Amino acid sequence: MFRLRLSKTMLKVARKKAISKVLGPGERSVIWFHGCSRCCRNCIADTMNKSVDYEQVLPAELADWVMSITGIEGITLSGGEPLQQPVGELTEFLTLVKRSTGISVLCYTGYLYEDISASGKCGAAQLHLVLPLIDVLIDGEYRQEEDYGHRWRGSVNQRFHFLTERYRSQQDDWNAATERQIELELDMNGKLQITGVPSKDFINKLTTALYQRDVNVDFL
Repeated sequence: MFRLRLSKTMLKVARKKAISKVLGPGERSVIWFHGCSRCCRNCIADTMNKSVDYEQVLPAELADWVMSITGIEGITLSGGEPLQQPVGELTEFLTLVKRSTGISVLCYTGYLYEDISASGKCGAAQLHLVLPLIDVLIDGEYRQEEDYGHRWRGSVNQRFHFLTERYRSQQDDWNAATERQIELELDMNGKLQITGVPSKDFINKLTTALYQRDVNVDFL
């Protein structure tokens, strides 16, 4: 019988959002993990990855947070690079969520699916063990020259991998959809938070315009 050993090692979380409608189907909780060594050109999360503004969370604590949110269809993992988190701890977190809920898991990664599924090729021999816990993997690095505004993807080289039957019947629609939405939230300190997959050009123009009005932009 498989027993899950609870870890004392932390996951690095840059941001969490309880409810979002722009990073996957339905209402979803979103977790942005901190840090990425890939440094893709024109990455919209570059500032977040270089920031020291993140929290360290035990896998069980992060799972408890997800399970405390009612009515969501799933969770979306972004970053940063989710698959550069400690593999055992990421697996533990997703296992706890999957065991206790019926929600779906979407995961963004700059790695290619083929490299993840080949044990050890991404620098973590057990990284492929995460795949059975993910319903849809969105893989590939961001390429600004291939950013054509497709839904839920930064650039068209990024691919949807339907790893379970959860959304497989919708794959033609997912691949063809070009409408792209974002969510804007302004907090009491004048900080604007953007959730979604806007283009780098949009972020630059918005940041410049709002900076002139003393509004700080934080991309999520």
